Amino acid sequence: MNNILISSDMSSLPRSGLLYALHLMKGRKTNFYFETISAKQRLFERPDYDESQLNCLQFAIKQELNHLQKKIRNFFPAEDYKLHILNSPEDLRRIKAQFSLAILEAGNKTLNNLAALAKLYAGLKMPFLALPDIAKPRLPKNLLLIAEPGVRVSTATLAPVKKIFGNFSFSLEIHKIYPGKVNAQQAKIDSFRLKELLNIYHPAVKAFSQQEYRFSTLHDAQNFDLRLLPQDEHSLQRKMNNPAFANFLSSTKVPVLISPKPENEVVPAFKRTRNTTKSSFLKP
Repeated sequence: MNNILISSDMSSLPRSGLLYALHLMKGRKTNFYFETISAKQRLFERPDYDESQLNCLQFAIKQELNHLQKKIRNFFPAEDYKLHILNSPEDLRRIKAQFSLAILEAGNKTLNNLAALAKLYAGLKMPFLALPDIAKPRLPKNLLLIAEPGVRVSTATLAPVKKIFGNFSFSLEIHKIYPGKVNAQQAKIDSFRLKELLNIYHPAVKAFSQQEYRFSTLHDAQNFDLRLLPQDEHSLQRKMNNPAFANFLSSTKVPVLISPKPENEVVPAFKRTRNTTKSSFLKP
């Protein structure tokens, strides 16, 4: 059973994120959990807050969930899934070790409060998939791996992509980022190592200094349809507290997969039946 966490804001449940996830998990039993905790916390912080506002919000969420259940069932009548609402931090902690993916909509107001979300999600080791408003359920064919300083790239780095999207062919470009001025000789050595390590993907490797490679000025999204940003838990927590990183996610034109540091360096074997290897994603 797959458990997918979807962050929602105060206005509505994120339907595009759910539709994307339903295509993603087609053929697999899945629980979808809408996280409404951060929305309620923001409500509590309002100077004019009173309990009637919370009651209205909870009633609206429940009504919308029922409506969404009926509407989605018409499009996915044969799928085995359930929709749930997480109402409190206790609900989240109860199942947090079981989540396989968290989906953040880039246009969702929760990204304006990414720091609060980071605190709420602290300790979660699942990948985060940030989706732009225009995201369509299609298999990524051109993948960009952003290797920041301190990030060790291995074959296991690409495991989340395969685990989430399944086995498929894609082109790979790696942007290797250095903390200071790029040493041409070191960059050449690192490029050779990465190409040898990931030789089955025939990656292109480019070197950048951290100063010239700013998320806020990264505008080459049209060349890729998925960005992979491997992180360890501590660096991800720091990033989610950085307004520039929140702006990068909210303005992205392609999905961004933020993956935790792999627990081992071996790509796991994903055992799937013939039915579950079939993808409902659109052909590029």
